[in-house]
Amino acid sequence: MVIIKTSKYLKDINKKIQNKYLFKEQDTIDAIEELFKQSKNMEELMKNPLHIVYGIEKKHGNLKEIYTANINKKLRMYIKPIGVYPYNLIEINQIELRKIDDRHYGEG
Repeated sequence: MVIIKTSKYLKDINKKIQNKYLFKEQDTIDAIEELFKQSKNMEELMKNPLHIVYGIEKKHGNLKEIYTANINKKLRMYIKPIGVYPYNLIEINQIELRKIDDRHYGEG
């Protein structure tokens, strides 16, 4: 699979991970990216048992085209494929890091 890293994603990595010295989270992100590179497409990745370890799952409902991976309890990676539905599950266009909203999910 091909990951196209946008400037926003690289800025998020720098701002949310590297500047705060979150080494464990950086290792998790590197491992998830390596898992993407080793897989041919998202279907093969979802059959790999490591997707459970990293919390990679496909969203449902309005977000059905988005996959997510848990970085830690407060940070989640959103992965979106290129194109229009049905999506090309080989090239990943958008990857972004989002903070999990404590008001919605609670403290943990």
